[in-house]
Amino acid sequence: MSVEAPPEQPLDRTRRRSYILICLGALLTFASLALMTHGAPSEPYAIGAGITLALLVAALMPRLTASRMDALFGWCSDLGAILCIWVVAHNAGPFSAQSLLILSIFLVVWFGVLTSRAAIVRAVLLVAAVALIGALRHPAEPTPVACFAFLALLIGQMTSSGRIIREELSEKAHYANLAMTDMLTGLLNRRALHGALNAHYAGPRSRRGGVGVLLLDLDHFKSINDNYGHDVGDSVLQHVAAVLRACAGPEDQVARWGGEEFLMLTVAADRADLEERATQIIRTLRAIHSGLPPVTVSVGIAHTSEAPDVDSLLRLADRRLYRAKRGGRDRLNKDTLVHLPDQLF
Repeated sequence: MSVEAPPEQPLDRTRRRSYILICLGALLTFASLALMTHGAPSEPYAIGAGITLALLVAALMPRLTASRMDALFGWCSDLGAILCIWVVAHNAGPFSAQSLLILSIFLVVWFGVLTSRAAIVRAVLLVAAVALIGALRHPAEPTPVACFAFLALLIGQMTSSGRIIREELSEKAHYANLAMTDMLTGLLNRRALHGALNAHYAGPRSRRGGVGVLLLDLDHFKSINDNYGHDVGDSVLQHVAAVLRACAGPEDQVARWGGEEFLMLTVAADRADLEERATQIIRTLRAIHSGLPPVTVSVGIAHTSEAPDVDSLLRLADRRLYRAKRGGRDRLNKDTLVHLPDQLF
């Protein structure tokens, strides 16, 4: 069974901005060096400026993927390093701080965008080239060579350490996200939304604002599993999760509360706002024909103004949900049962 490779990700905004700034800085540097040659050959700097300009154009392309940009940046850095070595080899006199600084920039790029192995190979070759040039000078220049070798080691170590730290932080964030996410629906899980409710009540009373919860339970869900199988039941849960996402506001949070229960934490001035949101969900589920068995929900609503703490709020919503179930299902309850008419409009 063949496994499809994951699609390549395009450059994100922060990474694209970084590439653009690097290219602009390099372009300005090459242009300045070309103007400051004072009779020395300026062709290598002009070539470097041309390469950098091509990289800048590539970085501005919206469909360029991150992996391709990294590869392109690495290849251009290889060419740039070869040009700089050629310039240093043909320049008379001792190594200049300017030359070593430019060469160190290529080290930073290699260790930043390439794999560790590829970057180390390039760094070793570059240090060897500098050492060879220093050995052939009259007199020989071991001190600049040693300094550049130490600088290459330092850049490689610091960049590698930074990459390891970044990967570890990314892995921790990934597992933390998994711990707060329901695997089937992709919604938050009970722990995550319970934490959000606790955070709301922990804040200063004057800053809390209006927040309410909608506790939703799928009607006759067991019969769907019994008659159609658990795969269809899972698809129904995913369908309901998608509807809840579509009905949620930009600041609302939705969680799979457990089994066939869902909880929506929504910004609401009062219970009338909660009733409106619950009505929207019930009607949307009725209206959408997904090719799955039809499903309805019973809803219990509660507002933070009615409860002094999280447990009281959830008990209130749960009690109202139970009354909606006893009242015939496919309705909401705010202590007065509300059964929406079958006509949607």
